[in-house]
Amino acid sequence: MIVLLATFAAAAEPAWVQSFFIPATTWPPTDECSTKATVRGPRAKVEDDDSRPSTATSAKPETPAPEPMPTLDTKAMGPAFDMAAVPLEPLRGREVDIARVREVFLLAAAQERTTRISFWGASHVAGEFLTGQVRRLLQSRWGDGGHGFVMPGPPWNGYRAGDTNLCASGTWVSDYVERRDGRDDGRHGPAGMDVTAGKGAFGWIQTTKTNPQGRAVSRFEVAFLREPAAGTLHLSVDGAAPIDVSAAGESGPGLVSLAVVDGPHRLQVSADGPVRMYGVWMERDEPGVIVDAAGVSGRTASSWQKWDPTLMAPFLERKRPDLVVLAYGTNEANDKSLDPKTYTTSLRLSLARMRALLPDAACVLVGPSDRGKKVKGNTFAIWTPTAWVAHVQREVGPEFGCATWDMQAAMGGSGSMLHWYFNAEPRLAAGDLIHLSVEGYKEMGTRLVAAMTGDGATVPRP
Repeated sequence: MIVLLATFAAAAEPAWVQSFFIPATTWPPTDECSTKATVRGPRAKVEDDDSRPSTATSAKPETPAPEPMPTLDTKAMGPAFDMAAVPLEPLRGREVDIARVREVFLLAAAQERTTRISFWGASHVAGEFLTGQVRRLLQSRWGDGGHGFVMPGPPWNGYRAGDTNLCASGTWVSDYVERRDGRDDGRHGPAGMDVTAGKGAFGWIQTTKTNPQGRAVSRFEVAFLREPAAGTLHLSVDGAAPIDVSAAGESGPGLVSLAVVDGPHRLQVSADGPVRMYGVWMERDEPGVIVDAAGVSGRTASSWQKWDPTLMAPFLERKRPDLVVLAYGTNEANDKSLDPKTYTTSLRLSLARMRALLPDAACVLVGPSDRGKKVKGNTFAIWTPTAWVAHVQREVGPEFGCATWDMQAAMGGSGSMLHWYFNAEPRLAAGDLIHLSVEGYKEMGTRLVAAMTGDGATVPRP
């Protein structure tokens, strides 16, 4: 039980931040999640709406490419695909931008402070398998600085986070850019999404007990939107009496920082009345690496143009990522309204917004994965727009101090998705020939770490 709960005021903290110190807790008795949550949109007409973000590729799987595509007969693939024979894809771009990325890992290796790497992107980030592998590799080398960003409730059915235990019950309302039944107001906070707990609903976030990483936390920081008609947040650590924090007030950012004794903990979140929650950061007061993962399936880099920057800037200023990784492109390659010229214009606008918010961070643009599409029988097409999307990223990235990493090339080039699915053991691609299997994401995470650190030979295989 909590033996003392004290509110403390830190002179450096802005008025929108409330801080609490919890000196002693009792670890929750079980890790098991015995409840299930329902997720719906703010304007959904039925409460059991499946709010998994739609993607251009899954919503319209037969969308044709804008030009004829080469094909491959899977029966003529030859011997088993050997991923070990595929050369590591390096970072590309200006030497100065690549050097800035490498400096981030020199800081991590010094282990004098926390090094923060923040990912934004679409489904490759949202699934948290790629970023989970990046987190595990970096923390195994340079220390566990905490899990980083996670949502306190499900923004869609099936939401997960690596090396962190999540549970939710009741009805949750989720919103994000271009949600079909969303508010369309852009007020989504630093991750481009928000969730609201319905009456009687709760969500909890818990450190793991057995995984090598994710077993301790020193601080939970809960981000939310203050609004005149907002309700009250109830925040309970390890089953103790909740801390009640009103979210009502002049519209703007809000944050509750809960300092705990470094170790295993569970944070449970609920609300009395509507509170738009932007996320929770799990951090440690120990030198190490933090990897934030903020991904929403089906989105594009243009999402950055549609989030209210005044509700991103305060949180990003507080967190100050050392390295920003933007992993978009798969959905752009499926968008018939885009061509290289229009995509170039859109990407410049998005990177300008990112740089206005994060002027000093090192930056990497991760390009789209390879993609296949069934034509007939054993004949599959290779999605050609993927290549020009990656090319535009290589051209535009240096204008904003960003190095680039071509995921299609890292997979083995054009047509590799088909080899990953039909000709690899274990299978490295998902059946939609757009996403990867768990093992495939681990492979890409390993290769991305090798590219960013520049010393791939010393990076352990998954």
